[in-house]
Amino acid sequence: MITKGIGTVALGMQSLIDFEDITAHNLANVTTTGFKRTNVTFQDVMQANIQAQGSDKQYHNVGSLSNGARVDRTYIDFSQGALQETDYKLDMAIQGDGFFKIRYQDVQDNAPYNENDYYYQRVGSFELTTDNYLINKEGDYVMDMENRRIRITRDPNVVTPEEMNRSDLTKDLVVSENGQIQLCASDYQINLQKIQICDFEDKTKVSGIGEGKYLPIYGQNAGLYTKAEGTFSLQQGMLEMSNANTIREMLNSINISRGYESMSNILKTQSDTLKEAISLGSISR
Repeated sequence: MITKGIGTVALGMQSLIDFEDITAHNLANVTTTGFKRTNVTFQDVMQANIQAQGSDKQYHNVGSLSNGARVDRTYIDFSQGALQETDYKLDMAIQGDGFFKIRYQDVQDNAPYNENDYYYQRVGSFELTTDNYLINKEGDYVMDMENRRIRITRDPNVVTPEEMNRSDLTKDLVVSENGQIQLCASDYQINLQKIQICDFEDKTKVSGIGEGKYLPIYGQNAGLYTKAEGTFSLQQGMLEMSNANTIREMLNSINISRGYESMSNILKTQSDTLKEAISLGSISR
């Protein structure tokens, strides 16, 4: 039983180390635009049945004893982060569930559709290329409802010299809450493409691939679909902040430290008891 106790405590300490790593990652990203915190669940490991001998000289189950706890799984918390106003026309924040659909920059327009050419993100910090295509900070393309690259220009076939001046073009840019892009001025109103917002039916099957990008876990069907109008709200001139909270993560870290210290004391006690038992066994021989 002594060695069993040492193993149980050691397993719990390793679980707390894993939890602390996750908490530290969340804490390091409390100011990262669009960051989604990671959470963790634990599970008991191999519950052991405890038996005792009764008056009938037979052994009976009297309960169970946990062999310790370990990290069961980690998952991404996709809850809404606070929206921060930037007043920059190419910044967009999704209020509610959903993701921007992004295509890698090296994929050709005429290539057959392949889901591996895309990923999904919440960060809506966008720019324009020299030929006026809407891209993210990595240079990858934002998709419209028809899975086409979005081009912001008064004439979809031509980029005029005036439009090469980004400030001149973006000052007329209006993005409605349903993702419809328009260029509006006193003498014209031009409807352009509509930004595609996607979501997953089962977000537990979605994982991060770094830099605020998300994909379904390989081999699992997360239920990808395009969100209908009215099920989200796109806010122009705003960005979504991290949903990691400094106070919450610091409290987690403090509780982890206290738990680890308690387990260290228990481990020392168990170790001292084991040493004493070994010493007594040696004397008795």
